Amino acid sequence: MNHLVLLFLGCILFVFTACRRDPYDVNVDDVTIELRYYDADSLLSSQNQRTYLEVRNQLKTLDNDVYGYLFGYCYRIPVQPDTAFLRGIGLIYNDPFVKALEQEINQKFAASKAKYRQTLQDASKRMKALLPSAEAPKNVVWVNAAFTSSVFCSKKSMVIGLERYLGASSKSIQKLPSNQFYEWIKEGMEERYLVRDAVLGWLNTHALDETKESYAEEMMRWGKLLYIAQKLLPDESPSVILRYSNKDYSWALASEWAVWKYLVDEQLLYDRSEDTKQSLLHEGPFTRGLPQESPDRLGQFLGYRIVEQYVEQHKPSLEKLLKVPYLTLLQAYEAPEKQ
Repeated sequence: MNHLVLLFLGCILFVFTACRRDPYDVNVDDVTIELRYYDADSLLSSQNQRTYLEVRNQLKTLDNDVYGYLFGYCYRIPVQPDTAFLRGIGLIYNDPFVKALEQEINQKFAASKAKYRQTLQDASKRMKALLPSAEAPKNVVWVNAAFTSSVFCSKKSMVIGLERYLGASSKSIQKLPSNQFYEWIKEGMEERYLVRDAVLGWLNTHALDETKESYAEEMMRWGKLLYIAQKLLPDESPSVILRYSNKDYSWALASEWAVWKYLVDEQLLYDRSEDTKQSLLHEGPFTRGLPQESPDRLGQFLGYRIVEQYVEQHKPSLEKLLKVPYLTLLQAYEAPEKQ
């Protein structure tokens, strides 16, 4: 009798554990990918003309889009002939501000790049296992992007501008002109968002195209991307995935019902104007139309919460999640009670 009871309890425990197990928690030890790392920033900061030319030629071979992005868009220097290129790159890396900036970058990231390489490697493996339709990156390129953008993704490469992750207290960040880099922009230049930005940037470029329809459809697109990023980076907290401080994340959670009511009452869900998308989905000091103590991008936050609620109930694969119609997600959503 005791054996039967133990067997019964064991079966119950097995079923209970199986039901609770995260279906997206995959073992990636046997997943193989080719991910190359290229440290363009460290090489260019060497102030060696021969190295300058080698980096230019190597980047062109590695990825022509990255080559054009870094030298043409970020640095705005001619890549030919050699004399013009060397003069342009020399002026940049011999500038006193850039020299001090490079010193900060080296001090902050010289040791931690190995950690980020492993995290990005694991995320790319999970992408291959859970989302094979979105091709994983082939290259990760570390750069000083001259504060143009945090992450740039080409067809095969992920480019990370290290200077934008030095932290708001960095001396170089504090010297940035306040009429271009507002305080809320500087406050977002935190190292803890580096991997999140890289993975989400890749997904935004390769997994799901931007919509041209209503605000609700674009909100659901962001919700899917953020949720998938969470599953590719399971050790990151939701606040990091949403790019919120802990305080802002708590505010958003407490205000979820109010945000949903605002969208419904103002009839914004099916609004097609770019102004609505800009107000609710894009970065800023706060979310326009809502209290000034609110965090920005509350439309992205709500999209994430709606997708999260749907996935908890239906457990679709990440591939299937990409194809779930936005109306299906909206209609399944039950806003939490007013707090």
